[in-house]
Amino acid sequence: MSLKVTPTQLKKIFEHTHQVLRLYYNKDKWTVIYPSITQLAERFVQCYRQQPNTFHAHLHIFAKEQGYTTNLVVNQAILVTAICESLRFNKELTETLVISAIADQICTSNEINKLAAGQSLSEQAERLVINRHALAVKMLNKGNVPTGQVQRILARLEKYSTAITGVNPTPLYDNPSIIVAIAMRIAKAITPRRKIKTFSINQAIKSLYLSCYNEFAQNALSDLAQQLVNYPAGLSVSYKGEDCLVLAKQNNVNFYALLIDNQARQIIKTSQPLHGKYKTRIINDPILLYKIWFNEQLPQVEKKRENNLIQLDTISKLGNTKYPDFKQIEKALTHFEHLETALRSASKQYNRQGQKAGSIRHSLTMVGLDTAALLCQRVLLETMITNIAHPFASDIACKYSHITKVINLLISKKHAEKFEFYLCPFTAFIYFLLQQHPEKLMRFIHLEQDEFSSKPISIAQLFGLKECQNDSLESYVKSYFSESFSHKALLNTETKTKSQLSNVDKEFLAIKFLTISTLFNVHIETSWQKQITENVLHLFDWKDTTEFELALLELSPQCVIE
Repeated sequence: MSLKVTPTQLKKIFEHTHQVLRLYYNKDKWTVIYPSITQLAERFVQCYRQQPNTFHAHLHIFAKEQGYTTNLVVNQAILVTAICESLRFNKELTETLVISAIADQICTSNEINKLAAGQSLSEQAERLVINRHALAVKMLNKGNVPTGQVQRILARLEKYSTAITGVNPTPLYDNPSIIVAIAMRIAKAITPRRKIKTFSINQAIKSLYLSCYNEFAQNALSDLAQQLVNYPAGLSVSYKGEDCLVLAKQNNVNFYALLIDNQARQIIKTSQPLHGKYKTRIINDPILLYKIWFNEQLPQVEKKRENNLIQLDTISKLGNTKYPDFKQIEKALTHFEHLETALRSASKQYNRQGQKAGSIRHSLTMVGLDTAALLCQRVLLETMITNIAHPFASDIACKYSHITKVINLLISKKHAEKFEFYLCPFTAFIYFLLQQHPEKLMRFIHLEQDEFSSKPISIAQLFGLKECQNDSLESYVKSYFSESFSHKALLNTETKTKSQLSNVDKEFLAIKFLTISTLFNVHIETSWQKQITENVLHLFDWKDTTEFELALLELSPQCVIE
């Protein structure tokens, strides 16, 4: 449970942002960049989740005691957090994107402050501003920030920020970079600079929405706009002729701060309909900046976080219990009313006419008692995967679909009854990756070519990771799939070497090999893995990989663009 945010902690977020932006100018401090920027990102996410109204209001407030760059970066971090919350991303993924937003100006605080004040830069300073993202990557690497998502976003950020709008639509595929680019564009538009027009946030969102061609960006902007409607703090309104700022809204009751000379004097509670406009205020009042948002009169934000422990407990029971009849399996599923439709659809492949089942009992009888629990386990995991929001959700679904096709085709000539036996462990492992490493998942594969390696390819590599964390993966399998022979076999292909693999382990290795090699058309260097795959194909009455690949291509070609 996270600690409750206080006015002091809110103020420290601004101060800490300023301190992080000063680290570049003291190379001796580069070693502390990782803990500093990570802690700052955690504070942004923690504060936003408890006080979204506070941060939304700060998008329309320029803290006079802080410089332009600090206000700009705070706005970028708030916008990234707001977009991620509207898209239901989890804490770890959101924090990674917030780090990227903070790092945007981590090397150019002085230079950006000068530009905002209307001052000219030296030629060297101009080059620094232009190349700030490359330098930020270098600085982060020097500070031992783990290589991955943050560095990749920074490397693409300038290009994405420019390409997200324009006369000629440019295909953009990295959704995390799109989120940070959106925040970067909006923050620049709403943070006041000398001699440059300042946009209100609704103007900035509307302008960006109408001029961008990327569907993900448009959806993110729509969700951000809705998030601002849900928490309308910062809206300037008039109440009985007095200047007021919206603090919060609860049902039909609105809470205003009465302002005199941009200082908060009183909290007003009213059922007056919200009619106002967004405008930026330059504020030096500590009450309005930090304290008023924690007043006892204001409603507390209550957010329910999804807890999958009940589902995981049921999955464990489904895998580790010998059911004497279908009634006991039905009883295990009583908590999940939404599961019936998914089960009826999933079981149709077991019907010769491909028809859906009429009920849960019908679904289970179509599959048979030996396989019914595995089917329920797999379908429940699939619904849990679908409910996890991720910027690469469509790509993850595409890869999972391809695994399914590979398994279906592999067993189409022989052992068709083993579909759930092979697919369910992959479903479980994908859920593990989404839960444990959401911030590390990427569109492209991570394939280290070492022809002498004795370690099998990992399912994690299909999703852009180098490998799974073996200890946590083993603990996950032991906790929820301890009695499952197939889950242990897939685990063995993640943790053991080639000499330790059993025949069943090798079947799972072959599925991984075929999935990666056919989806991305890559040549995996280790000859022993290819030989194992050929041997497994023979067991399932396939002549060789060429025959299998041609048959897979006939089913439905995949197009993966990088």
